[in-house]
Amino acid sequence: MTENNHHRQLWLIQLGTVALLALFLGLGIWQIERGNFKRQLKAAVNDTTVTEQLYLPLDNPTAWRGKTIRIYGHYWSEKQFLLDNQVRDQLSGYSVLTPFYIQQFSSWVLVDRGWIAPQQGREQLPAVGVNEQDRTISGRIYVPFQSAFSLGGIAEGEDSGWPRRIQYVDYEQLAARLGVQLQSFTLRLDSQQPFGYRRDWLDTQLPASKHYAYAFQWFALAAAIVVLWWIYVARPKISKNE
Repeated sequence: MTENNHHRQLWLIQLGTVALLALFLGLGIWQIERGNFKRQLKAAVNDTTVTEQLYLPLDNPTAWRGKTIRIYGHYWSEKQFLLDNQVRDQLSGYSVLTPFYIQQFSSWVLVDRGWIAPQQGREQLPAVGVNEQDRTISGRIYVPFQSAFSLGGIAEGEDSGWPRRIQYVDYEQLAARLGVQLQSFTLRLDSQQPFGYRRDWLDTQLPASKHYAYAFQWFALAAAIVVLWWIYVARPKISKNE
């Protein structure tokens, strides 16, 4: 091996080491953030206090994450969304997202009425009609941890009628499909409220301890990369210079 090839190989090893180190550290930090999010969410769920002083739109929706609120208005049964690929007991179904008009603020919010199993085949969507009379409902504010990511479009069959199957939640896109202004959060309907489906929100999520354990694994891999770099690259180079 020539001297130039040897230096080129060392540079490739160095770049690979830095790339892997950045990747593992980034994944570890991401898992810690997810763990902190789950811990805060669990604490909010354990808080049974109902927040009465709600003003829309929310300046900082994440600060309201997990808080219980009551709102008065009515559902919009004609146009609803079915969030696809939501798993319960190893069965993929839908979360039923129903627009709700809040009279006090002349505003709309999506209410997650819970999980529903699919019908026979994907061609037939479940019937999710709901009474549109005025009512007071309560639920917890849910704000996604991060923006939705998908390689495809948000919906299947734009002209297939309602309810409409969607692959992820993007409030701006959903608002455009409804032709109304939507709040940038979802209200997860309390289990005691009528016109809901299966509502076991936290049971479908990894606990905070799992995310911290995964973070430790990623940091351990990062440490292993540093040790291997020292053994096979840095230490031989130091010995050679001596």
